[in-house]
Amino acid sequence: MRLVVAGTLVLALSFGPAAQAADVRWTLTKQPAELLGMPAGEEEADDVLRLTCLKGGAVQVGLGGYKSLGKGKGEPLSVTLASANASVTLKGKSTLSKNSEMTGAYELRADLAAGEVAALNSVLADGTAIRVSGAIKDAWSVKGLKAVAQGFTAGCSKK
Repeated sequence: MRLVVAGTLVLALSFGPAAQAADVRWTLTKQPAELLGMPAGEEEADDVLRLTCLKGGAVQVGLGGYKSLGKGKGEPLSVTLASANASVTLKGKSTLSKNSEMTGAYELRADLAAGEVAALNSVLADGTAIRVSGAIKDAWSVKGLKAVAQGFTAGCSKK
């Protein structure tokens, strides 16, 4: 009987409600204009999400660093970000993360045209935890993200 209860508990924990969202600290920089999401409490980590404003309202996305995001040799990747009311699928290539010398990790990197950024902004401004699926599986907290995303969007649209 105990074995059945223990097995049921393991299954419930494995397939129950969505995993707890990782605590992410969201910040905005002005030069360069970037939205950064870094795991809270980690000083030498990669950003889980980095958006860099390019000319004409285009945005470079860096989603990583995870050791499971390819091999950093330009292979194609696809990752979906979803909130309660919106989702966007990002398609890019595996590359070394910006902090790979410290972490040994890879990221999905993609450039989005100005018209493609709206779907991403919908996910970021939704106010609910972001679920990550596809080449990686994760969940991110969004405390403070809505204001940071709005600031990034406003600053990037002026370029």
